[in-house]
Amino acid sequence: MSDNSAQIVYEFLSPSDETQLEAADVIIGFGHFDQRIARQCGALWRRNLAPRIIFTGGIGAGSADLGEPEAEAFAQTLLAEFPEFPLTDLLIEPDSTNTGDNVRFTLDRLTEAGWSIRSAILVATPFRQRRVNQTWAKVAAPFSHQSAPPTSDLATDTALFATKGEDLIDQFRGEIHRLRTYPTKRWISPIDIPDHVTAAVQSLT
Repeated sequence: MSDNSAQIVYEFLSPSDETQLEAADVIIGFGHFDQRIARQCGALWRRNLAPRIIFTGGIGAGSADLGEPEAEAFAQTLLAEFPEFPLTDLLIEPDSTNTGDNVRFTLDRLTEAGWSIRSAILVATPFRQRRVNQTWAKVAAPFSHQSAPPTSDLATDTALFATKGEDLIDQFRGEIHRLRTYPTKRWISPIDIPDHVTAAVQSLT
């Protein structure tokens, strides 16, 4: 495997609109053990890019050691680092265990809370951002979205996943497989995977 191949796949899986974000109605943090997601949501809120935040995520295979749903852990991180954040502008969805349910259950919580939205900023751990976007496009099609994963790089994320005993390259393979197969199950919106990305994936060992 070349470092360049891994970088190509990483960049494809991690789209970001960070430099051209526009104001939206809500920021949505997608559950994971990666607490940078909560910090990124808080930073986007502090930049006045959206007035409200919702965290979505139950207890997943990679986050069981949190001892609580991912969304609740995110809320604690947010309030610890952004103590001025108003609780009335925070929602928690603690039951979902997959990305499709993240979106569906989030829409349900927004409706229950009476939060009307037309646009959202989606925040996921970088390598999951592409699939989160495609899931949103399928499940929440009426609402526009922008991508804002935490700013990172391949080396940083490789080290982060290693702390959990996980191989980021294996995660890359799984993500590309999902992007190829989930549209046939109508779980996500279809996406073209460029030839150079396919070639890079095939060279990962």
